[in-house]
Amino acid sequence: MDEKKLISKWEKKIKFLNQPDEELYKSKNSDLIFIPIFEKFLTHFLSIKYHQKVLCIGCHTGKWVHALDQQTNIKGYILDQSIRNLNIAMHIYPHYSYQIASSQHLPYREKKFHYILINQPFDTFFEKEALIFEMKRILKKKGRIYFYYKVNLFLNRKQQLQSMFDAAALEIENITHYRGIEIYEVKHKGVA
Repeated sequence: MDEKKLISKWEKKIKFLNQPDEELYKSKNSDLIFIPIFEKFLTHFLSIKYHQKVLCIGCHTGKWVHALDQQTNIKGYILDQSIRNLNIAMHIYPHYSYQIASSQHLPYREKKFHYILINQPFDTFFEKEALIFEMKRILKKKGRIYFYYKVNLFLNRKQQLQSMFDAAALEIENITHYRGIEIYEVKHKGVA
């Protein structure tokens, strides 16, 4: 291999590694094995009513949103940082609403969504507190948020997470262990 090709490959690698952390989270390949598990849980155990508004954060080309839509005919909204994933999803599933993700502000009006589904391990978000407050703002009164973590038997995440959700007047209603992941269901405090 000649020197120019080696330099070019090295420059691409350095450019990739020097991206902001918010963009690098998509590159955690070890997390990709949990996406189909979370999708399977949602499609088998989550009962969404006809035309409810569902925000999906981290679309991974929209396949799992489409799986939910095929069951119930949802009003799907997809939010992702990856322009490439959004472009692919837009071409395959043009009937959903698409937006580029920002950790500071979710581009939706207050109390819009029945469900917010995060298809990215929650620990990959760098500004969790800001995201939690934004999700609370756009979640309907009886709405639910679902997200997951890889199971870790040595950590008690519930206490750590609950303090973050308490600050936003949200609470963890349920934690389900399913095929190597912990799935969290979050709701507004005091709402049945």
